[in-house]
Amino acid sequence: MPQVIEANPRVADDSGRVAIQRGPLIYCLEEIDQPSGVSLSDVAVNPGRHPAEEFQTEFRNDLLGGTVVLHHTGAMLERASAEKSLYSRYAEGEAKSKKVPLTFIPYYAWANRQATAMQVWNLLQA
Repeated sequence: MPQVIEANPRVADDSGRVAIQRGPLIYCLEEIDQPSGVSLSDVAVNPGRHPAEEFQTEFRNDLLGGTVVLHHTGAMLERASAEKSLYSRYAEGEAKSKKVPLTFIPYYAWANRQATAMQVWNLLQA
């Protein structure tokens, strides 16, 4: 069953982020597996109260001779971070997001198809 892992709070780069583990494997998001137009910097996972139930497994014969991938309904910011200016006035309130299907692959399998963005530590949706 997939588990949601958090880093020690002293790891500043991983603050507010989680990683996904299934058995001994850590999973990652690779941009090639996500819907068109989805940037990894704008997605978040929503583990809910029972994280293991929020992920579905699928065996894929076509990925490196056979690999289990995980599917999860996460969230994507409606206004991509790339569209924002480098600095702007603080706007109170939560960023608007929409549901988006995410596909996680084992970390060892990334960078075996084509050059694409990858992310292990994913934003945690509140």
